[in-house]
Amino acid sequence: MLSITRVQGSTDLFRSLATQRAAAVAPVAAAAASSADSVTISAAAREAQKNDAAAKTTGIPLPQAVREWFTKDFPADVIDEAMSRLAANKAQGVLGGDGPLGLPLLPENQALLDGFREEMRSLSANGHANMDSEQSARFNLLMNLGMRVQMVGWKAPMSEADVQREFDVSNAMARLGHENPDLLPEASVESPLDTKIIDINAQSVPSVWQERWAAAGLEMPETTISPQRSLWLQMATAAGFSEDEFMTTVRDLGQRLAGHELTRAVESLISVRYGELLAEEESA
Repeated sequence: MLSITRVQGSTDLFRSLATQRAAAVAPVAAAAASSADSVTISAAAREAQKNDAAAKTTGIPLPQAVREWFTKDFPADVIDEAMSRLAANKAQGVLGGDGPLGLPLLPENQALLDGFREEMRSLSANGHANMDSEQSARFNLLMNLGMRVQMVGWKAPMSEADVQREFDVSNAMARLGHENPDLLPEASVESPLDTKIIDINAQSVPSVWQERWAAAGLEMPETTISPQRSLWLQMATAAGFSEDEFMTTVRDLGQRLAGHELTRAVESLISVRYGELLAEEESA
C-alpha cells in the first residue's frame, strides 16, 4: 500500500519530499547474530540496510505517484498562472493570495465533492492496508482534489478537470519556488497555520487578519467565530449581510477578480456594510 498523502499548501510541498507524515514503512526484518558469529551479508541485504538508514535520516520518501504531481510536464498555461500567482505573493505576501477560502460550495461542486468522497470510501472499503498502488494513487489524488474543491468551489461550477488544473497550479508553484527561492516572499515570523486557521479555544479571527484589517483602515465586525462555519460568512453575517446576498455579491466579484484583489474587495465589502450597520445603530 502507498502512504496516504494530504497536500495542504504550496509552501510545504517540497519539504514533504524529505519528511512524509504518512504511515510508516514496515522495517526490514533482520536475523540476530552474536558478535562471535561470522555473518555473510548479501548485496540485497546491504542495499536494504542502506535504504533503511537513509529513511531514518532523510524521512520516508513520497510514493512515486505523489512525486509525479510535482515532476510532471505542466502545460504552459499552468506554468504561466503559477508564475503570476508567485509574483503576486512575492509583491504582496502570501496572506490573502488564495482569495477568501471556505465559503459555502455551489450545489454542483458539493455534488462533485460528495462523489470524490464516495469513490474514496469504495477504494478503501477493504481497508487502506489492502489497497493496491493504483487504488492508493487514486485515493491520494481524490483526497487532495477534495480539499481544493472546498477551497475554491464557491466561485463557479467545476468539473474534475477544473479542480485538477487548480491542483496543478498549486503544485507548479511549489516546484518553481523550490527550484528558485527568489520567487518566494521573504519568510514570515508567523506560522503559516496562523494565517488561515481559527484559534478554536479563543473562537476569534486569527490575529494576522485582525492586524491586516487594522493596517488597511478597515472595520472588522465583532463576532464569536465557530470553526465549523466559514470565517468570511460569519463576519459578513455580523456585518448585516444575509448569506444569499453576500454569496451572490462575492460570486460576482469572483468572476472579475482573483487572488489578493478578490480578498481585498471582499474585506472592503464586509467593512463598508459593517460601518453602515454601526451608523444605523447609532442613529436609532
